[in-house]
Amino acid sequence: MTTGTKAEPRSDEDRRARILDATWQLIAERGFHAVRIADIAKVCGTSTGTVHYYFPGKNDVLAEALKYCVDRAFARQSTQLRAVHNAHERLLKLIDMQLPRVGQVRDEWAIWLQYWAEATIRPEFRPAHNEYYARWQETVRRIVQRGQRQGIFRADADPHVVALRLTALTDGAAIQVLTGVPGMTIGTMRELLVDFVHQELVAGAR
Repeated sequence: MTTGTKAEPRSDEDRRARILDATWQLIAERGFHAVRIADIAKVCGTSTGTVHYYFPGKNDVLAEALKYCVDRAFARQSTQLRAVHNAHERLLKLIDMQLPRVGQVRDEWAIWLQYWAEATIRPEFRPAHNEYYARWQETVRRIVQRGQRQGIFRADADPHVVALRLTALTDGAAIQVLTGVPGMTIGTMRELLVDFVHQELVAGAR
């Protein structure tokens, strides 16, 4: 990660976004509780006072950075999904976008893991967490319903149940990949999810 080499942001919104962008990347690299305000300031090429100007306390900037990362990932993925007309292909595209390959997506998964951990012990994190989860499941539900309208997916499949199971399966497999569980690779994860889609939605569809 570069430090202090970018041009100075021109507006409060730009400065705030730079702080959040630097913070979520630091969280992904070092962990939620290991990131200090001084670390954030150094990456941004600014002072700790500037960081505190936008975010009064450490927990404020860390919590907002988690939300910022998730919102950006959702926006990026939504744009890419809308470009795919066929519902089956769109669902496979969604699966591919969830695979924790090295790089941005793996870093975003690292953020999710830490969000889960914080929400487990800090109730104030749960409303935002549950909102994100509902949005993730709604994305799957809408794709399933789209496939049923297109005649690609089985008409008797329950979109709500499929969304619940597919998101749970995705999260569980990703955790195993990220924690190095023997036998669970990115390829195995993809095969598991694609097979689920085939068995629940494609097999027997007219």
